[in-house]
Amino acid sequence: MLGIVRVWLLLGLLAALGGGVWPDRRSEDWADTPEAYFLTSDEMAEWKTIDSREARQAFEERYWLKRDPTQGTGRNEFKEAVLARIKSADEQFRMEGTPGSRTARGFVFIIFGSPARVRDVHPQAATSSRSRSIDATEMESNETISRWSYDLKRTPKILDAVGLPHFEVQFSVEPSRHTDAIQSPGLVMELREKIARQTIVNPDAVPPSAGAARSLAETAPPAAPPAPAAAPALAGPQPLPRDVLDAGLRAALDQAPYVSRSGDAVFGDAVLWRDTGDARTLLWLSVPPAAAGAKRSFQGVVRKESGGDEVASFADASGPSDAFSSATPSDVYIRVLDLPPGSYEASVAVTEGGGKPIASAGARISVPDLSSGFAVSPLLLTHAAAALAAQNEGSPFTIGQGVLPPRADATFATSESLWFYVEAANAPDPAKVTLELRLRQGNAAVRTQAPFPAQFTPVGPNRYIAGFEISLAKIAAGDYRLYVLVRDGVSPPDRYALRSADFRVR
Repeated sequence: MLGIVRVWLLLGLLAALGGGVWPDRRSEDWADTPEAYFLTSDEMAEWKTIDSREARQAFEERYWLKRDPTQGTGRNEFKEAVLARIKSADEQFRMEGTPGSRTARGFVFIIFGSPARVRDVHPQAATSSRSRSIDATEMESNETISRWSYDLKRTPKILDAVGLPHFEVQFSVEPSRHTDAIQSPGLVMELREKIARQTIVNPDAVPPSAGAARSLAETAPPAAPPAPAAAPALAGPQPLPRDVLDAGLRAALDQAPYVSRSGDAVFGDAVLWRDTGDARTLLWLSVPPAAAGAKRSFQGVVRKESGGDEVASFADASGPSDAFSSATPSDVYIRVLDLPPGSYEASVAVTEGGGKPIASAGARISVPDLSSGFAVSPLLLTHAAAALAAQNEGSPFTIGQGVLPPRADATFATSESLWFYVEAANAPDPAKVTLELRLRQGNAAVRTQAPFPAQFTPVGPNRYIAGFEISLAKIAAGDYRLYVLVRDGVSPPDRYALRSADFRVR
C-alpha cells in the first residue's frame, strides 16, 4: 500500500534534478525549468527521446501525477509545495537578469529547503591588512563564500531522507557579475537523484485522456455482483519469452507513449490471480479491425523499471482474441506473461505487413508478491460478468464459475453499466476492507462515493475478489478516470492502495 505518512514527509523534503548536468538557463525546454528539478535520471533520459509537443505535455502531466500524494482529489499537494518554493526562491535569491529559482542557491533551496544555518565569509576582506589599499574595481569583484549547513537538530527530515548526519553546501557569490555557483557540486548531484526517486509515490500513474463535456453527473450506488465460486488452480508458471524483434520495431517500442488511449487504439493491462499460484500479467492492445487478408502481429518488450534490464520480448501472430467485449469494432491482441514480483515497464505494438507499427503504447506494471503483505490488483473494467460456458472456459479472465471479459476499447454507452472488479490478497481482516470511489473528468471532480464495505468473495486461501456496478445513465459523454481507494480496515486511514482506470462514455 502507499505510505502516505511517508509521502507527506517527502513534501517537506522536495527533490532534485536527475543526471549530472546543470540546467541550461538559456533553454525554454520545460525539462530545464525549476519545475523539472525533480526529474530522475531515468525520466530525463525518457524526456530526451520525446519529439512531439503532445507527448511532452503528457509526460509533464504524468511527472506531477507520479508525485501526487492524494490522487483523485482536486489538489496535488506536492506540486503546490514545489511552486511555492520556486516563488520563494525567486524572491530571496534573485540576481540581475536571473530569477532566484535559477540561481545556484535557489536550486539548492528548492531541492533541500532552508538550511539550518548560513555563514557568509568574504575572503579578500579577511586577508587584507590595514596597510593594503583596495581600489574600487577590486571591491566590486569581491566574492562572498556562503556556507549552508543542514543538521539533525534543525533540519532532520532532509537528513533522514538522504541518510546523512549532516552536510554542507558552499557557494561562491559574485555580486558584480550577478552570478553564484556551487563550489563542490558532487554531493548535491549525488543526493538529488536519491531524493528524486523517493518523491515518486505513484510510479504507474498516467494522465487521463482529454475530456469532452465537463458537467456534473451522478452515479448510482454500487451494487455487489453475484458471488463467484472458487477458481480452478492455474497451471505452473511459463518461461518468459525472448523472441527476436526487428531493430526498427525495438526503436519504435522504445518511443511508445505511456498512454491508455491514442486515437482509435486502447492499451490495457491486468495483474490477476486465482486461488493458488503467483500473479499473472496480461497485456493487450485494441485497434480497428484489419482489412481482409492483412497479417498482423502483436509484439512487445518488458524491462525492469530499475536498471532497465530486459526480461521478456514477444512476437505473436496468432491473431485477435475473443476474450474481450468491445463497444466499437475492434481487434484485440493479448499476451499473458508470468512475471515474477517486481516493477516493470512494458511497451507493446501491433504491426502489419512489413512490420511497421499501426499502434503502440506503454505502461508501468507492478506485480505484487502474494506470499505476504496486503496486495491489491489493478482495476478490471467490464460491461458485465458472463457465465462460464464451453466457448469461454479457456479465457484468461475466468474467475470461479464466471468470466470477466474486459471492455477492450474502454468505451461504454450511457445506456450501459460499468462494472469494475478488484482482487485482494492477504487482507488482515477481509470483512473490514473498504473501497472509496472518486470519478473525475480531467481536473474536475464528478462524483465521490464515501467508503463502503468491499464485500469480498473468497476465491482461495487469503485471496478475494469484489465487483461493483456504476450506472452511466446520467454521465455526460467524455473521457473519465475512476479512482478506487482500498483500505485494509486495520492500518491507519491515511494508508491505502490507490487504483485507477480510464474509460470513455459516448
